[in-house]
Amino acid sequence: MDITDLHLRDYLQGFQETLRNQQADYRVAVLEAGSDTGEFERFIGRQFRLRLQHYMLTSRARALETRLAIASRSTHFLLYQRDQLIAVLRATPAPFEWASLARHHVSPTVALAHHVEFSRLITHSQQHRPVSINGLLATAAEWAINRGYEGVTALCRAPQRQLFQRFGLTPIASHALHIEQRARGDYWLLSAQWRQILMALDQPVNMNAHLPEYRDEYNRQY
Repeated sequence: MDITDLHLRDYLQGFQETLRNQQADYRVAVLEAGSDTGEFERFIGRQFRLRLQHYMLTSRARALETRLAIASRSTHFLLYQRDQLIAVLRATPAPFEWASLARHHVSPTVALAHHVEFSRLITHSQQHRPVSINGLLATAAEWAINRGYEGVTALCRAPQRQLFQRFGLTPIASHALHIEQRARGDYWLLSAQWRQILMALDQPVNMNAHLPEYRDEYNRQY
């Protein structure tokens, strides 16, 4: 582990410590690959239906996840407040889900092969404070560093793009991609190596400022 990773781990552990100190009733559970993901699946299924995002639950969407063995290869991060599940995040090594979804637009580079894909960042309510989501992301990023990954990639809507960019990810493509399997919605493809994330976290305004878009960015459309 190089000096960048060590410094970044300090920042990430600091976010997790802040979560524990400021919101003692919050905790993050980590389900390693191969674990029972039933609670995760029920949570996202309920949220997708509530938000009328049925395209996320079609047989075509399920078939893609099955073909890529997403559930069995992924690590899942579950954020609880007391005993209530309030947010989730999934981390998946290559081959990435986004590579199949966006194959008509862009293909993974060799460098991205050593990244981990963050997906399914979704919350139960818009009322949860940024510190709790920061703690969830920090837990997942530290996990990825410890497993030897070299960075993070993500395919997301504009609201999640704002969040990921504060975390240091930057767009790979210069424009939004229209993803057929996601109701031809506008999606952004992002990535970052650890040094880029460290640079972003070294500017506290990126992660600590309570900007207006925090009010609803977590429960907008996926």
